[in-house]
Amino acid sequence: MNKTALLRSLAQNEEDRLLLAQALDKLETCRERSYLTHTRFLDLRQRTLVARLIEKAGARGEAVLWGGYPDAERVCALFYPDYMTAGDACDPENAPFTLLHARKSPSDTLSHRDYLGALMGLGVERAVIGDILVHDGGAEILVMADMAEYIEANFLKAGRKQLSLDAAPLRELIVPPVQEIVREGSVASLRLDSVTALIFGISRTQAQEAVEKGLVFVNQMQVLKNEHPLAPGDRITLRGHGRARIEALGGISRKGRQFLRYARSV
Repeated sequence: MNKTALLRSLAQNEEDRLLLAQALDKLETCRERSYLTHTRFLDLRQRTLVARLIEKAGARGEAVLWGGYPDAERVCALFYPDYMTAGDACDPENAPFTLLHARKSPSDTLSHRDYLGALMGLGVERAVIGDILVHDGGAEILVMADMAEYIEANFLKAGRKQLSLDAAPLRELIVPPVQEIVREGSVASLRLDSVTALIFGISRTQAQEAVEKGLVFVNQMQVLKNEHPLAPGDRITLRGHGRARIEALGGISRKGRQFLRYARSV
């Protein structure tokens, strides 16, 4: 499949086409010049598109999606030459992004939205910023290395709250523990729409609409089919509602409903 056909098979609009064309250019540069190349940070939908591009371009052994830690939501696509491995590409010394520690006063309360809004207020593109991991002392912010100095010098406040920022090696990333609630329930089947409705407390119709609109992700990949089957260990993200994980399956009720246990982030 040539480049034009490849882009046409995946892109749903001009924005998709541009994203995929840029990713394909990075792959081709890596192949031709034999050095590590990368995209900017990708959101979950973009990640899905680029993962499909990697598959269709036959580049599975030449690319890895990495955001600084195993469960990162926002990732870069790293394209590596044949003398490197995926592990080499993900080594902190080779990462195209870096870490900024944001520190706040213990008396201040700041959310993910507060940090992100303040960063956007600096005029930087969303693709420059990876995950923002909020904890009691402030936040761990992953940013593209070429923008780190600018952000460090100008990111002084989130809302009206003062911040202090300092760059740190990626190895010093602190991943706060995820707070979860564990619950049990039953579904008519392990279809994506049924399980999404149960876990996130919405109607089956709402869940179906969310899937069809591209708002539901399984194992960080966009899924557009309500009948997509799920299994223990699968992670589900519903945009605007959070994340969850199927922990285990139970028995079957007399009416044929499947019991399951799940953990949902809070």
